[in-house]
Amino acid sequence: MARPSPTALSLSPLLATAVAALAVVAVVRWRGARARAEPFGRGRSAALVGSLALLAAVLLSPLETVGSQYLLSAHLLQVLVVMGCVPPLLLLGFPGGGRAWPAPLRLAGDVAVHPAVALLLVNAVFFGWHAPVLFNASLNHPELYAAQMLSLLGVSILFWWPIVEPRGRTRWSIPPLFKLGFLLLATIPQTFAGLIFALDHHLIYQGYAAGILGMTPLSDQQIAGASMALLSKLALFVAFSVLMWRLLDGAEADDEASDDGGGPGTDDDTPTPVPPPLPAWLSLLDTDRVVDEPAPHPRKPERERVAT
Repeated sequence: MARPSPTALSLSPLLATAVAALAVVAVVRWRGARARAEPFGRGRSAALVGSLALLAAVLLSPLETVGSQYLLSAHLLQVLVVMGCVPPLLLLGFPGGGRAWPAPLRLAGDVAVHPAVALLLVNAVFFGWHAPVLFNASLNHPELYAAQMLSLLGVSILFWWPIVEPRGRTRWSIPPLFKLGFLLLATIPQTFAGLIFALDHHLIYQGYAAGILGMTPLSDQQIAGASMALLSKLALFVAFSVLMWRLLDGAEADDEASDDGGGPGTDDDTPTPVPPPLPAWLSLLDTDRVVDEPAPHPRKPERERVAT
């Protein structure tokens, strides 16, 4: 089968349909959010538009052709965007609401976005698709390659869900410090895979035997492996910086609230004095605890007292 030109646009019906469907659903949800007067600021709008633009740029452009036919490094660039950039932006900007899902589907979704389950799923799908037999088959069948990209996007959304928490605190909310550890743990398998690509002196994927831009397939594989190991740490650093900034920003807000002294409704910085508590015995005065005085004994006459 003849290879397409490296500058040819990707015409995968599966990818084009998936991107178009996602854009239509996003627009419908966005209009519904506007009709319900839900807060949907510029930041969320920019995140939504940016995620869809990035997805179209890596799946419906010549990069798709180069990644699926010529360069492993281009393929890993696609994977980085599809798994590391699009999902968090999509979750940040995608409007909520809509119809309520049936209970079995909600239960399956809750299980799928559990941090441990999502971590296992994202690594199983990533390494499963990149097994030499299956990956070489995807290089020879464009729709199989398209299915690979969409499945990687799907499991990455599950992975990022408990980190971004698109609808506030989810059922499996993770404290900020644990999110950092979760991200660190998630980058370890990709780092080892990148080192294997970079240090292996044999071509792993025979489908990339052509090569372009003066790079041999083996040098392309080594560059892709080194970039994969480096970019996974770069993604960790960016996520670490964002989460740490949010953590410190929340701590500063708590400190400012605790330093007000006067509590809600105080207009200045002067602490409002708090009166000391009343003694417990003072409350007894408000209760009916008075008893009747006993009647006095009658006094005996003086002569009887002398006789006795």
